[in-house]
Amino acid sequence: MPIQSIYITPGIAVARLGEATAPVCNYQWVDVDQPRYDGETTIAPAWTLEVGPDASITPVLPDAVEFRDGDKIRPVAPFFEVWARTGDAGSPPESWQEVPLTPALLAADGLAPADLTISVQASNRKAMRRTGNTAVAFGTREPVTLRDGDHTVKTIDGRSPAGASPPMIPEDNPIPLGSVQLMRSLAQPTDQPWSDVVHLEVFRFRYRPATGLFYGPPDAAQAVPAQARPEAAVRPENAFLDPSAGWFGIATNNLVSPGDTYDAVDQNQPTGASLGVVDDTCEVHFEATLARAGAGALSGRAVAFVAPPDFAPDRRPFLSVADELNDRSAEWSARNAATSDDELDQWVEDFFERVHETVSLFNIDFYRARAAQLPPANLHPDDLDEGLRPRPERAMGGHDRLRNALYKLAPVSDADPLPLSKHARMRHRQLSDLQNLEGLVQLDPDRLRAIIRPPFESESFENGNATSMRMPPFMRQSNALPLTVVGWQHELLMRWLDKTVASQAAGPSVAGLDADRRTLSDSATNRRHAVLARLATEKL
Repeated sequence: MPIQSIYITPGIAVARLGEATAPVCNYQWVDVDQPRYDGETTIAPAWTLEVGPDASITPVLPDAVEFRDGDKIRPVAPFFEVWARTGDAGSPPESWQEVPLTPALLAADGLAPADLTISVQASNRKAMRRTGNTAVAFGTREPVTLRDGDHTVKTIDGRSPAGASPPMIPEDNPIPLGSVQLMRSLAQPTDQPWSDVVHLEVFRFRYRPATGLFYGPPDAAQAVPAQARPEAAVRPENAFLDPSAGWFGIATNNLVSPGDTYDAVDQNQPTGASLGVVDDTCEVHFEATLARAGAGALSGRAVAFVAPPDFAPDRRPFLSVADELNDRSAEWSARNAATSDDELDQWVEDFFERVHETVSLFNIDFYRARAAQLPPANLHPDDLDEGLRPRPERAMGGHDRLRNALYKLAPVSDADPLPLSKHARMRHRQLSDLQNLEGLVQLDPDRLRAIIRPPFESESFENGNATSMRMPPFMRQSNALPLTVVGWQHELLMRWLDKTVASQAAGPSVAGLDADRRTLSDSATNRRHAVLARLATEKL
């Protein structure tokens, strides 16, 4: 069947900076029989593609996942594949088949590998966003092009825009933004354990991000202890940016929120002038174009977002890129409505497991510095902590009406330096089991509705530096407003809450005491076995 369209998969990928030569292997989150004390999942190696000197690839299954080579962090360098949708002329798109785009498929359609072109463009616009000045953005001026027959590694240079006067980046010294390489198409075997999951014939390319360096003007290579810069911000060899280009010395706090996301000349003045530092993160756009004589060209696009290393790869966040994309889908409400009660229970338990894994990484004692001064209506007359903890009238203090009155929190001590973090991990460890969550609803049906912040909600006394303890407490989104769950997550949570409250009202006066409901869930059973096994080992 003829080719009707092409696309690049994955459509969105996250590449991660790293200075090591070898990238991180492919891995996936998996359920385990012996879960960690601070989460339900761990990671396991998956089929990984090793690239040879001639750009050929070999699938391997590593024994372990390595994130460092000595003190150098391994980058995450994603592969992209070009796929096609095939179908009879005039057939409806829903009947088209999705297949790898291969030389054989092109030949069957009267085309050749030379008809496929992949163009790559990268840009870093952080300084531009902070100043409103397009001259301090940087990236590729012309696309880097990949074509069949050329399998060399192609560097991606970040330069100042054409016509910038003066250019922030010297013309002869661009900032590296990674590299890209087209892999060789190889014959597909059918007798290998990976034959059903790895396609060697498909047109495939790899993007490798930069190493994770900072660049700035000469002043940024100087340590100035009096200005809270005990060490240089950039290496001497990277201090070549032009300070007169429009980024160094510019006060940007009134142009972007949050305003504390750039280095200032004087760190004692966080709203002061920029030190003029940039990094080698970027956004990379890929476009595959298939030229067809006598017919319109077909194209497909993808994007990679380059980010710092993931220092908690085996923890699942409660809010992911996939969750954000789902929230922007027109179908999410219909999908939520089609979720059965059993599926809803499973989703809620998994969600609270993810919440616990996030909490296990979070130093709440430190971030309570963002606790807002509460208005009188939000204060409880009695101090739950009996004066033992500071700032009782701020969020999460002893007078906070949102506090659970059953728990008195300990002050900081040598034996307990992080009491808030310890308590949060304990509570979310409990609530990651569905039965304990149902028990909380039984005790206080309104608790979850009051404590979980609805999407994008911000109270009148909150700002980018001060929030209430509504969940998730003291965390900020990219514009410094309180971080929240997304719409479809909140809808499912409230639907589960309504279902659970109604079920408990119709059931026994004390829900959860009958034999069937006291049966432990699989995850709770696994945790019980893990704790008992750990205790037995400690006794030995």
